[in-house]
Amino acid sequence: MALKIESEIQQDHQIKLSVEVEPTVLEESKRKAARRIAQRVRIPGFRPGKAPYNVIQKQVGEAAILEDAIDVLLEDVYPKILEEAGVSPYGPGSLQNIASMDPPTFEFLIPLEPAVELGDYRQIRIPFSEMEVTQEAIDSILDTLREQQATLEPVERPIEEGDLVYISLKAEGKDEPDEAKKTLIAERRYPIIIDKQDADVSEEWPFPGFARGLIGLDVGQDKASEYIFPEDSDIEELRGIAGIYSARVEEIKARNLPALDDDFAKSISEHDTLDALITEIRESLAAELKTTNRAQHENSILDRAVEEASIKYPPQMLEHELEHMVEDFALQLSRQGLGLEIYLKSRELDPAGLKEEMRPDAAKRIERSMVLMEISRQENIQVPEEVVKARLEETITEIKEVFSTENARRLTSAQSLENLAERIANEEVIRLTLQRLSQIGRGEADSIEVVSVKTTSPEEPQG
Repeated sequence: MALKIESEIQQDHQIKLSVEVEPTVLEESKRKAARRIAQRVRIPGFRPGKAPYNVIQKQVGEAAILEDAIDVLLEDVYPKILEEAGVSPYGPGSLQNIASMDPPTFEFLIPLEPAVELGDYRQIRIPFSEMEVTQEAIDSILDTLREQQATLEPVERPIEEGDLVYISLKAEGKDEPDEAKKTLIAERRYPIIIDKQDADVSEEWPFPGFARGLIGLDVGQDKASEYIFPEDSDIEELRGIAGIYSARVEEIKARNLPALDDDFAKSISEHDTLDALITEIRESLAAELKTTNRAQHENSILDRAVEEASIKYPPQMLEHELEHMVEDFALQLSRQGLGLEIYLKSRELDPAGLKEEMRPDAAKRIERSMVLMEISRQENIQVPEEVVKARLEETITEIKEVFSTENARRLTSAQSLENLAERIANEEVIRLTLQRLSQIGRGEADSIEVVSVKTTSPEEPQG
């Protein structure tokens, strides 16, 4: 079968193929299509599939035969087109146009396999700085622990810093003429803690700085405050709206914090002394800092490697990643007792809008993954079989402890375990590759032997 193929690489990493086939090939496909039609269409006087071509043509028409013939031709010819054009597709191509029937000429659009060409990632250097645990961080933990053990005592005095105050709060739009839309917050009772002057109040309700504005008020007193939510506020329905927030103090309670001593340490931990508790806090913070510092360093090296790489992938790959992200997000919502439809409705979004929001993150995930996998290949990163086996056994034990017998049996089926082992192996490859990148960034990988593998991209098919 002779084919004439012209190719043109598209900017979105797809290839357009214009394919001319011999007329005799189309004729053969028409006869094969006619036989298929005769199998499913009753033709009087003939058994299924036995009617002559001219009878079938008269019964169903030339157009119907030609339509099926094109499908038959593509089934037979498409694999040969890919082979002769030298195309390695990412996924199924699509017939874009029938340019001509004399001679038969078809135009296809085919997504190409993703390709990455790394820059000189082994020359990337980013210093690694080990952060020390500060006394402020330890004091913050101790303050939080004391806050958790605070006792409440009703007081007859004006509001002070640290108090727990119960207020009746309502809010109305300042310049809203429509009474139906004027209520921003319906009146109800709220507990408010009066935080310290230097506390982070960015997430304070109803707006930052509201609580400290109550200092000095006594039970029964009112205070009205005007506030306009900024245009970038997380509360979309209040953005740019000027509101009057009215509060009436109903109850004031002092929060008495326990003394920071050995008795306090004994009451909240297994330690007999405050020094022992502080040592545990310091070690825990140090471990967290070490993990955070390492992750930040690894990711900063990877980001640089991504910047210096040439990355190509077809739009279908991005769409697949978006589908996975939406599925993962829906699962996350379900664990919180929410549904994706309810979430979209609350944000006045449709599925397409959600995908558009996720698109930049999806592209970043693809690029980071492609670069990371190519680096693991070039660095010859391999995971010992015993490591995967050990982690698999740990996971199986956890599954049996957490899930019911029926669910555990399902999750430890042969197919499930095979998928789990593959995922564990991939996770280990990623972990080891990130470690290697960190070594490279610190300049400690020069002595590591690397298996040199030339990075190649799919060759552009020739017409």
